[in-house]
Amino acid sequence: MRGTRILTVLVALGLVVGTVPGGALASAATGGDATAIESDGAASTDIDASTVPAQTDGNTTNGTASGSDDENATDGDSRATVGQQLATIIAVTDDEVSGDVAASSLDAALEDANESERATVLAERSAALRERADEIVADQREARVAYEDGEIDRGEFAQRLAVLAGQARTVDRGFERVAGGTDDVSEIELRAAGYDRSANADARERLARVTGTGASALLAQYTGESAGEFSLEVDGGVSIEVESDDGERSREIERDQPGNGTFEVNQSEALTAATAELSTDADGEWTLRSTDRDEDDGYYEFEFAFFGPETTGEAEVSVDGQTGTVFEFEEETEPRERDDDDDDDADEETPLSISIVEGTAEPNATVTLRVTAAGEPVEGATVELDDRDVGTTDADGRIDVTLPDDDEVDIEVVDGEREGELELTLGADDDRDEDDFAERFSVGGSVENGTVDVSVTYDGEGVEGVSASVDGDRVGTTDADGTLSFDAPDDDEFDVTLVKGAFEAEIEFSVGSDGTLATGDVDVDERDDDADDVEGDGRDDDADDTDLSVAVVSGDPAPGVTVTVEVTDTDGEPVEGATVEVGGEVAGTTDADGRIDVTLPDEDEVEIEVEDGERDGELEFEFSADDDGPEDESDDESDDEAEDDGEAEDDDDEGDDE
Repeated sequence: MRGTRILTVLVALGLVVGTVPGGALASAATGGDATAIESDGAASTDIDASTVPAQTDGNTTNGTASGSDDENATDGDSRATVGQQLATIIAVTDDEVSGDVAASSLDAALEDANESERATVLAERSAALRERADEIVADQREARVAYEDGEIDRGEFAQRLAVLAGQARTVDRGFERVAGGTDDVSEIELRAAGYDRSANADARERLARVTGTGASALLAQYTGESAGEFSLEVDGGVSIEVESDDGERSREIERDQPGNGTFEVNQSEALTAATAELSTDADGEWTLRSTDRDEDDGYYEFEFAFFGPETTGEAEVSVDGQTGTVFEFEEETEPRERDDDDDDDADEETPLSISIVEGTAEPNATVTLRVTAAGEPVEGATVELDDRDVGTTDADGRIDVTLPDDDEVDIEVVDGEREGELELTLGADDDRDEDDFAERFSVGGSVENGTVDVSVTYDGEGVEGVSASVDGDRVGTTDADGTLSFDAPDDDEFDVTLVKGAFEAEIEFSVGSDGTLATGDVDVDERDDDADDVEGDGRDDDADDTDLSVAVVSGDPAPGVTVTVEVTDTDGEPVEGATVEVGGEVAGTTDADGRIDVTLPDEDEVEIEVEDGERDGELEFEFSADDDGPEDESDDESDDEAEDDGEAEDDDDEGDDE
């Protein structure tokens, strides 16, 4: 159906300009998830042959064709040309068809995959979406620079913004589909695969700047969905104002946040700055609907609603916490659909506006609220906090209330038939996901006859393929039931590190006098060696391609002793067929468990090297003359331990003398 509408618009435009590109018809005829063009013939009726000559240069300013950069730089209203509309439809449709193909590919990949495989697919797809999102944001920045430098005119700049808005919508829908795919995948598998919810949220937030109200309104005009005029201004950012012929109006401001991330202006001052940016119209009143304080980035965010006899609308304003400057602004208004009887109920329908005039919205803080209707204070309005009655407003519409010790609160006011509501965010609950994960993740164990049995579960199910190390020495990998066994350490207290892909957890264990194993602190985190290497999926791709881990899992290393060596990759998975060299001589290749038995040469220093294609790894030992085990091969610690060994030898010699 949607493809049919695009085809209709393309044919209508083709009749005007005299040609319809075959590629456009092919794209429209695919029937994919293309841009919705509910024009109802607007494109063919609003554009006729007489308008084409005045628009062929790509821009009109103040009703006349612009032909110079000076004219493009002046304030004025422009309209989308026929050619630009056609080109935009083709570009957006092609991008959405590609998005549909990618979505179908994702569904097919998830359909028959196991949980671990689905996690990997979702992580890879979200990384690709983040990369595409960064490209779109960069393209928008480049378009702005090109316009500022006079390389493109206003019409071309507006068209690029429209196309990018359409592309950003496609990517955002991709993120939604990926997020839906995680519903049936455990969080531990997602973490192991490197799925990054926070990075995805940041990417979608960046995309939201490309799909703001102004850019979306431009997209509607450049695809023929609506007709009207627009104006653009570039001054440290982009300001877009679009007005359609049917009375809809959109305004948008996008600038870089100017502050340093701190709060030096209070919420009341920030609200005043936000309100000053709103359109003024005697037809009605803007009412505050929600406030938010972003502690991480240092800004306030306010949401407003507009109500009037003839107009309704909404707005969202972001104010820097240090400077009090509005750096993001979106506003939309449209004619109100009314019945003949609405005039009699206008006063009853006028919503009540709630604002904080004193104090800051924080847990347990006392603030002063003011309730107004059409700008006038409302006396005697009943105020409720989270459905709890806290009193009524005074003659100036004010009331002091104490906010709850919570992350957010809903404030409702009632005065007869009139109502109002305000949502306040008091504190970000950043640890909610971590707390939920900690409740589902569990590690237990027992000790019997010198053997430790450890079980790793998530949501009650065993987690397979978790690599375990005790005090830095790798001891094995969990089986299909999420369990593994290893020799009990000599100490009554020891740390176990669990690693699977990008997931890592450290657990403190202690052995009781009766042999029971008690679990102490459990520290769950992302792997440090991956955290700083993102851009994209949060992993160091080079390290993943080249590094192998080598560990002795059986036997005590010493000259002439036979030990079992295990080779694993960065995900803790055993590597079969890796070539192992001991002291420069090939000892063989690893088995299906990544293991091989090797005999260490009778030398003071031994180096074990492993290689599997482009990946490699090594393990070094240094033995003292009478040592039964290896010294630490790290530089500084090795020297220290050598000194300790020397002291131990002296002690032994003294003991022998005695």
